[in-house]
Amino acid sequence: MEISTFEILAKPIAPVVGLPPALLPVARRVVQGYFLTITNLEAISVVYRIGFTVSLPVPADPNKILLNNAVLIVDVEGANTTIPLTQVSPQVYSGFFTIPAHKTASVELLPKLPDVLTPGLLEVRGYVSLSRPIFPVRPLPAPVKVLLNPEIRGTFLPNGFPTVPDPSPDFDQINYTLAIASGKALNELPAEPIMPFLIGPTLDPLLEKLRNGTLDLASLKADNSEKAQMLVQLLAQLDASDVNLKDLNTVMEKIDVPIRMSSI
Repeated sequence: MEISTFEILAKPIAPVVGLPPALLPVARRVVQGYFLTITNLEAISVVYRIGFTVSLPVPADPNKILLNNAVLIVDVEGANTTIPLTQVSPQVYSGFFTIPAHKTASVELLPKLPDVLTPGLLEVRGYVSLSRPIFPVRPLPAPVKVLLNPEIRGTFLPNGFPTVPDPSPDFDQINYTLAIASGKALNELPAEPIMPFLIGPTLDPLLEKLRNGTLDLASLKADNSEKAQMLVQLLAQLDASDVNLKDLNTVMEKIDVPIRMSSI
């Protein structure tokens, strides 16, 4: 389901070219991120997929896309965890995360600092979607209930920060709630089947592709560590049969992921 628009920034709030020197301090830079607060109202842990569809610039501009410019973080119980922000298509980026039963998490799309402060022209906008991915089962499970609150939060920085000393640096903040596409905070996410990874007979070819970097995980562009993490997250949703767990543990061992699963 579509949640809201988003906009992340790391740029001056006004054009500085031709601005009189006396007004330059007014044209401070803003570093702005997108925050989505999610409450899992179910009695079970739920895996979510968040998607960001970018309004691509014309002509192409590396300062107006998410690739290499942003990080995705999930915060449950005060612990920030960076999760892979992977490119599905030129316009779409996504990430997977889990929220335990009855917990509230903050999912944050933030400018990649300090990288984007130079040249300081980051400006990316688009819209956000949220889904509940599962492997195909019959019948599909019932929708899960969530509370959603999307926000924009930002900090104003002096133009020279942090390289130019400022005897009286001025840092202000902004925070405002975005409109939710559904028009309500309480929403239901239906299960959205995704294609499973084939294991068992195809295990060795899959591992070989993963090792040499040619494995295409749903057309996602990511390095091998990100591919391994996504593989863990997706395969962890398999039915916990002894056969599946044995193959899963073999995959984890061969790609040097220190995770082992058991049905006990």
